[in-house]
Amino acid sequence: MEITSDLKQIESTLENIKKRDTSYGELVGRFGSLFKKIDQVRTHLSMTNLHYPGIETERLAAGVPIFAEADLYYWSDAFKQSDESLLPVIAEVLQLEPDTHRKLLAYMDVTENLLGLAQASIDKNLDHFEQISAQLGINPPTMLLYISDTISAPVLNAIALSMGEELSSISWEHGYCPVCGSSPSISQLSLKNMADSEYLVGGGGKKFLHCSLCGHDWHHKRNTCASCGNDDSDTREFLFMNDVEHERIEVCHKCGKYILNIDMRQYASRPHLDTIQMGLIHLDVLARDKKLVPVSPTLWNSIT
Repeated sequence: MEITSDLKQIESTLENIKKRDTSYGELVGRFGSLFKKIDQVRTHLSMTNLHYPGIETERLAAGVPIFAEADLYYWSDAFKQSDESLLPVIAEVLQLEPDTHRKLLAYMDVTENLLGLAQASIDKNLDHFEQISAQLGINPPTMLLYISDTISAPVLNAIALSMGEELSSISWEHGYCPVCGSSPSISQLSLKNMADSEYLVGGGGKKFLHCSLCGHDWHHKRNTCASCGNDDSDTREFLFMNDVEHERIEVCHKCGKYILNIDMRQYASRPHLDTIQMGLIHLDVLARDKKLVPVSPTLWNSIT
């Protein structure tokens, strides 16, 4: 498996966000170091022979994600490494109160607690985050969810990368991640593949969904809502601002949800998918003004 760093891509994306709209300068300055540190941890973990025991194709065929019911203790050392590397940076970037930071350090230092938060995120057990948030004095509970997901992300991504061709060759038509079962945070249209007639009809460019937790990308039907599967063109539309059509909001009026969408064919250099979302908060504001709900709540669409 070839190990690559996304550092240059992250730095380029941060710089482009700041150049395009100076109002994002403060966010870029605050969160840039965190994006870089996450990539550093992911790259390091990818070099430690982090792997998944095996993909059960029958479960996948039944729509069951790979990490469903997986025992995270198998990767406890990796989660601890990620926590020790990222929590200090997270505390600084989020400007956590010293007492809150100390409580988090003590809580996360217990392996069972650290893995329990990661498992709760995979299981979509928001009650667990509410309970622990109250215990640690962190408000809102979504903040603890973001902190936990930030620590878990490079571990889960490194494991997903270790699956290589076995993972990329699977057939998956669902709107949730085949690896961890999480919802996508953003979608993209890839460069046109001249050999694929299905996408030539639609103007070229396959649609991929990007997992909000483990960062895995998987192919999804272009004209289908990632949340409810609606493919009725009369109840779906795209919204954009200031004539920037390659950065837009994919809206489904049937379920009332939206997801950000970017067209990679219109970029001079490929943006980093997790980082670019910070520079698209203006689209989240527009969506919220129209009473739409994000397919996957993130720190960025919760700011609005």
